[in-house]
Amino acid sequence: MWIYISALGCQLGYFALLGLQPYPQPVVINVIGVLLNVLAIMFHRKGYMNSALLLLVVPMSAKAAWWEYQFGAEGGFEYFHIVAIFFICIASLSRIQRLLFSGVLLLFYIGAQYLTSPVYIVSYEFMSLASVVNLVISVTFIAVVAVQIGWEAEQREKRYRRDLRHDQLTGALSRFALLEEGPRLLSRGGLGVLMIDVDHFKAINDTQGHAIGDEVLIELTQRLRHHLRGSDQLCRQGGEEFVALCPTEDREGLQHAAERLLLSINSRAFTLSNGQLLRVTISIGVAQGGPAACAESLLPDLLQRADQAMYRAKREGRNRVVTVWDTPDHVAASLDQIEPSDHDHRPDHGHSHSHDSLAMPGMPPLDTPGDGSGEAASTPSRSDVSHHDDVQTADEVYQWKR
Repeated sequence: MWIYISALGCQLGYFALLGLQPYPQPVVINVIGVLLNVLAIMFHRKGYMNSALLLLVVPMSAKAAWWEYQFGAEGGFEYFHIVAIFFICIASLSRIQRLLFSGVLLLFYIGAQYLTSPVYIVSYEFMSLASVVNLVISVTFIAVVAVQIGWEAEQREKRYRRDLRHDQLTGALSRFALLEEGPRLLSRGGLGVLMIDVDHFKAINDTQGHAIGDEVLIELTQRLRHHLRGSDQLCRQGGEEFVALCPTEDREGLQHAAERLLLSINSRAFTLSNGQLLRVTISIGVAQGGPAACAESLLPDLLQRADQAMYRAKREGRNRVVTVWDTPDHVAASLDQIEPSDHDHRPDHGHSHSHDSLAMPGMPPLDTPGDGSGEAASTPSRSDVSHHDDVQTADEVYQWKR
């Protein structure tokens, strides 16, 4: 739109120059050009972009040729042919159409040069002033368009980077951003990785529909963000799997933060757009490492360890936190050998926890039921997480689907 407005302003200002010559015909031609410019603006506002631009540049070139024919050369009117061709080259036409219209305008310009024979005799001062004015207008047009193109390209690049770094549904960071932020945080200090997965999410999609599944993911993201620190980064790994990057070397605090996230999800039912309430649970795997000089190689190991811990939480019954602090090789082997029945006899490197009231440093604690002994509360039953008997759980949806 700014191209048409700028062209309209220049055409209106051009009346001052044409007023210095004694002939009315150039003024009438400029009035027609103004009307066509206004019509081009109307076409543009209605969405006919190519028609609007052609309605602007073709009369511009024709008017320049007519003025060359009337006043002769040396007035700088031929500069507007260059501007017209420039506008065609940046139009959203196909390559063949741009070449065709540009070629026609170029031939029209060459023919106008051979047909120049002054009909009106004007002063040398007018021609000199016209040459300067036309040159300034043409160069300004091209410069403004070039600057605008550069600005729009920069804005598109920013939008592209923003869209590339963020998940379109939830607004969490994308997998691409995860691979960027992880090494950066690891190079600065210790990094905790929380692998978070929604339990029985496929059953929610299959029974409630994907739109409801999207609502669950959006609310899940909001709750997780609310209980993460400002320095933490929440990323959507894909599907119903999220990763929280927590800069810290405090493993105990990291474990408490994971348990707090678990509470934030299973302590309150999700309200769906169809009016139903759905209890959702998550499984969280926790790993921690760093700082590391070679952060790019350590991050995949941390993600793998957290992923293995999360799958162990799935095998042990879901809705729990499993921490893994050791190196990935022997942890992977030991985790694969552990059965759910070995819950009370697992090795020291892996720890499974239900939710409790501990919090990461800087986070207020949440009160949870207990017997006062300081022991962690057990994994909540369905009746523990909601007072509504008609609230459906994802686990019940899963069992019903089976």
